[in-house]
Amino acid sequence: MTGNIHRYLDEAFAGIELNPDIQDLKEELRGSLSARADELEAGGADAATAASTAVAELGDIRALIASLDPVPAAQINRVRPRPAFVVVAVILSLLAAASAAGVAVVAVHIVDIPWWTSPVVLAIAVGALVDYSLRQETSQHYRMPSGRAAGYGLSALAMALGLGFGGAFVGEMSPGILVAGIVLVVAAIASFTWFGVTQTNRLKPWVLEQNRAYAAHDRFSQDPAAAARFGLYTVVIMVLGAAAFIVLSITVGFVWSWLAVVASFVVFFLVLARMLFASTK
Repeated sequence: MTGNIHRYLDEAFAGIELNPDIQDLKEELRGSLSARADELEAGGADAATAASTAVAELGDIRALIASLDPVPAAQINRVRPRPAFVVVAVILSLLAAASAAGVAVVAVHIVDIPWWTSPVVLAIAVGALVDYSLRQETSQHYRMPSGRAAGYGLSALAMALGLGFGGAFVGEMSPGILVAGIVLVVAAIASFTWFGVTQTNRLKPWVLEQNRAYAAHDRFSQDPAAAARFGLYTVVIMVLGAAAFIVLSITVGFVWSWLAVVASFVVFFLVLARMLFASTK
């Protein structure tokens, strides 16, 4: 009987780091199972039947381990990143960092290369990194579908390209570059917002179970419809802000057109405050 119980516990705890809490749980379970098996034997059951019955009555031991501490749960469900992904991610990150530095040195005319080179390389590196990363399964998330991952990658590409154009504007002082950069950034924000409000759940069951224990009590977490409306309002605000900026730039010039961008962010935060902290009356 004792051998069956020891073997069951060894199999259940295989691959789990035995920190003091886990070790205490294992010994406590060993004592409880042995005591229960002794009771069953005293009632007339044979040793093998008593051990198997005691184990069956215990239930899912992995759930007990997961409920003890978040760390063991993460260890149980750990997914190691693929070596190829790590190598590619490091290369893309280094390329993005070098390109960002290139934007700066070109802007101050330290290096004489076409102004658009570094922003384009930066955008491609960032977009590829985001796309490739979202296609990977992690300990907490399932992999994202290819089409949606590509959409996020393109949004990140537009954001990086827009910011790169903003840096290039410092060196070139061309209004066209600034307008293109702002349009790209606004489009990226709108795209990220759209993907965010239409995102389906990718969290794994063990993460959802832990999140329920620490659920936030803000309105968006409790009311998905309100979160979706806020996302749509954000898209409208950003699109109207970009349109107003372009129109004002053409009609009255850049001296006043930037106020459209400021107004867009003011309206955005007012809507956020109004919807996130709705009146309880």
